[in-house]
Amino acid sequence: MKAMNRIAMVIAGTVLTAGLLLAANVTEVKWKTASEAFTEAKASNKKIVLDVYTDWCGWCKRMDKSTYGNADVAEYLEKNYVAAKMNPEKEGTVQYQGKNYTQAEFAQALGISGYPATAFFDESGELLTVIPGFVQPADFQKVLTYFAENIHKTTTWEEYSKKK
Repeated sequence: MKAMNRIAMVIAGTVLTAGLLLAANVTEVKWKTASEAFTEAKASNKKIVLDVYTDWCGWCKRMDKSTYGNADVAEYLEKNYVAAKMNPEKEGTVQYQGKNYTQAEFAQALGISGYPATAFFDESGELLTVIPGFVQPADFQKVLTYFAENIHKTTTWEEYSKKK
């Protein structure tokens, strides 16, 4: 009987621990294609974050794991942005402002030549900026806030980044 109680306690502890671990990782970025993001942004009145990556890029993988995998970043993105991913080395098209682009053409049109790169667009699809390279979670959160809260309309990045 004591052995059965111990087994039951171990199982209950394991289930509880697994449940807590799953609850801690509930927020995950829900990625769209670029075309889906432009359509959804207009309907939801949200800005767009476009992660431009390649499969072979080590810094892209690190950005996925540490920045987009950060619970605070993922939660903020989910609430305030439409998040999209695009690999310019893959097949696929992007519909943007009435034109069709291959993913490679769209990256080129944005001036992206290295990976990772993050493009920010407003709710109507106008390009706000492109940030090249890997960005740490805390720095990325600052950029997300800068655009989501429309601080960019009244304050330069230089002024804003000194304050926080």
